[in-house]
Amino acid sequence: MNNELSTSSENVQNEATSMADLESYENSFKRVKVGEFAKGSIESISPEGLTVNIGGKTDGFMPAVEINNYNPADFTIGEEIEGIVVSRKGEGEIVLSKKRADREAGWKRILEAQENGEIITATCTSAVKGGIIVDLGVRGFVPASQVNVRPVKDLNEFVGEELKLRIIEIDREKRKVVLSRKSVIIEERKKQREEAIAKIKEGEVIEGEVARITDFGAFVNLGGIDGLIHISEMSWKRIKHPSEVISIGEKVKVLVLKVSIGERDEKGERKSDKIALSLRQAKEDPWATAETDFPVNSIVEGKITKLAKRYAFVEVTEGIEGLIPISEIAIERINAPEDVLKLEQVVKVKVKEVKATERRMLLSIKAALPEKPRSNRSRNNNNEYAEYMEKGSSATIGDILKSKNEKTIKEVIDEANN
Repeated sequence: MNNELSTSSENVQNEATSMADLESYENSFKRVKVGEFAKGSIESISPEGLTVNIGGKTDGFMPAVEINNYNPADFTIGEEIEGIVVSRKGEGEIVLSKKRADREAGWKRILEAQENGEIITATCTSAVKGGIIVDLGVRGFVPASQVNVRPVKDLNEFVGEELKLRIIEIDREKRKVVLSRKSVIIEERKKQREEAIAKIKEGEVIEGEVARITDFGAFVNLGGIDGLIHISEMSWKRIKHPSEVISIGEKVKVLVLKVSIGERDEKGERKSDKIALSLRQAKEDPWATAETDFPVNSIVEGKITKLAKRYAFVEVTEGIEGLIPISEIAIERINAPEDVLKLEQVVKVKVKEVKATERRMLLSIKAALPEKPRSNRSRNNNNEYAEYMEKGSSATIGDILKSKNEKTIKEVIDEANN
């Protein structure tokens, strides 16, 4: 009897074990429904698609047509991938779609971004009439007016680029998503502007890049905000146009003269912030050492920069101009400076006076001329005067001149006329 009980107990135990094994075997096949997400690892790759193990002994097949822009080389064995179950034949083959999974994930991402006011990134896939198309997992459209803060001539330049975007309209039923890149750029610039202006202090020398040149000055980008260099603050020397001393894209050091902070509007924006800059004051004032560099009675070279009615101006070094009165231009009498001088002409001048505090320098061309030997007329006249003195008062100077040959008399007359 004991043997019968033992045999019966073993049979029950074996039956329980078999049931557990069967349940374990059945559980090894993952039960998934059509429309559910399924995640797994890639087991094999072929031109037709991917075989994906989604758990235990359950495999699914992801056809190439269910993968956006399928390229076998883009995948590796063991890589994790997610798809949506699009069909299932009983306990048999499970067909997965990555395309649909990406689309659903894209919609989820889009709705969350709109709800939270987040900026999202997406790659531009093509340019179409009126805007560009971006890939969000779903098709997104950016109107041309929302691509940049300024009109874009060729939208194709954005194809292939990853762009930062903000959602401005969603219609899920029509699967329509409209986005803006322009609003993101404006927001980023506003933030940069606030950060930049907080760092700028009056009296400091900072570096910037020349962004734009006008007739009245130049705008310099200071890293998020522009400052203006007025033409009067361009150079220590006289200039007619800012382009004479700077060019677009050039890195320059400037002195911050004044920072004017405007009041915020209803949107919290400040549009009237102004920063006045000086290019010349970021450099040493040449007049600071003028009295040492150009001592009185020294002779230097300079360039004629301006001709006036009774004066000429000479630049002796960058930023320092001296004045030559008409009486100091030539030995002979002239009616106007342009009688003997022209613009850009290089001349030697003698420094007559320097007043650095008044930024004034008085010069002379005449005084810088080398001393000439006495002329023949002077020597002849002296000899004739000596002869006159020797002969006494009975002989006149006219008599002496008559005693000279005609050539000598002519020379004397010519010299007198000159």
